[in-house]
Amino acid sequence: MTALLDLHDSTLRLWHADTCLESPGYAWFDGNHFRFGLPAMRTQRRTPRAVNTRYWSQLSTQPLSPPLGQARHGADLVHAHLQELHQLASQPKSVLLTAPGSMDREALSLLLGIVEHLPFDIAGLVHRSAVIGAASGLSSGLHVELQLHQTLITPFSAEGDSVTATASQVIPGEGMLALQDRLATAIASSFVAQTRFDPLRSADAEQSLYDALPLALTTLQNQTETQIAISGYSARITRDDLRGVGAAYGRMLEPLLPSDTPVVLESPLNLLPGLTLAVSRQNTTAEVIASVIANCQSELLQAPEQLALNHRVPIVHSEAKTAETGFLSTEAAPAPAPTHILVGSKAQRIGDTASLANGTVLQRTQASVTVASPSANLRVNSKLAEANQLLEAGDNLDDDTGFTGLLIVVED
Repeated sequence: MTALLDLHDSTLRLWHADTCLESPGYAWFDGNHFRFGLPAMRTQRRTPRAVNTRYWSQLSTQPLSPPLGQARHGADLVHAHLQELHQLASQPKSVLLTAPGSMDREALSLLLGIVEHLPFDIAGLVHRSAVIGAASGLSSGLHVELQLHQTLITPFSAEGDSVTATASQVIPGEGMLALQDRLATAIASSFVAQTRFDPLRSADAEQSLYDALPLALTTLQNQTETQIAISGYSARITRDDLRGVGAAYGRMLEPLLPSDTPVVLESPLNLLPGLTLAVSRQNTTAEVIASVIANCQSELLQAPEQLALNHRVPIVHSEAKTAETGFLSTEAAPAPAPTHILVGSKAQRIGDTASLANGTVLQRTQASVTVASPSANLRVNSKLAEANQLLEAGDNLDDDTGFTGLLIVVED
């Protein structure tokens, strides 16, 4: 079965069989080994010189500056990251790749060379903005993509039964990391005003603040305020506290958007309070990519000697697109993440983290729960657990000590 890998550095996603792996484009050398994705992201503020976030956006064989472990250049990190994802996804034999328009021919050529040294074949290479445009239902539009270090604006247009993406415009410095810095500064100001505690004065507290951002934004999408607790201090954060960040991003974006062309904003921009635009907009998520590819995969496969970035994708007619929300989705809404773990007759709440009696640590990430640190021989549904494994309500945990737990959802 051919797997699908979306090369979006803010969060790489790999779909294979019934599994979707998410791994942000962060590489951390812990002194002995390279670690990628969430573990690297959650230590960046503590060990900034030991974490690299540019190896995808600046894929090359130029020496790393500063150096990182035994990696010589970004290509080494990309190789190791892909190797890890391949292992975690049960080693698919072939992978279809979607790539952003910011990857130039030199970077794509280097990527193909890297994959030649990995145990899988590339089944095709597709422009991710064309895929998203194919699900939009628009005759023409602009896809706004938030990468780690930049924003990418890609025009697309429909002709006949397909959508074609054209040359992208890059806005350097206006990426996910810059937005996180501004959000963190705004939230820190609220902490100082309410508690006199500044979470940006300590590396550990700063990391906790950045870790709390995804869940806070998701909560503020449905509520007017949320609580963030750091180092024993708690502050009330409202949408109004963060509107200035969204408004500033909108002011930067607005002059670059023609008044007669609708835009498709990719998550998490739809979560940003205060982001308003004069043009019509739709909000979408990377999950639509998997749905579109599933409907037309055979038309996107390429022979090894013909591999090149395909800018044209067949149009997908989705009944799941709703006029009320403007969200694009060809999948059912995801099941709610577990809120508690039932151990014996006691339900233990899973907050930002949950430390279990057997030493296992669970971690909440946006709309999911993962095994951040498994105990020895921890099993999930009778299979040996892996670090960062996603958990769902109904999953059973156990280990050789006699510990057993059931992941559940407790509704208010």
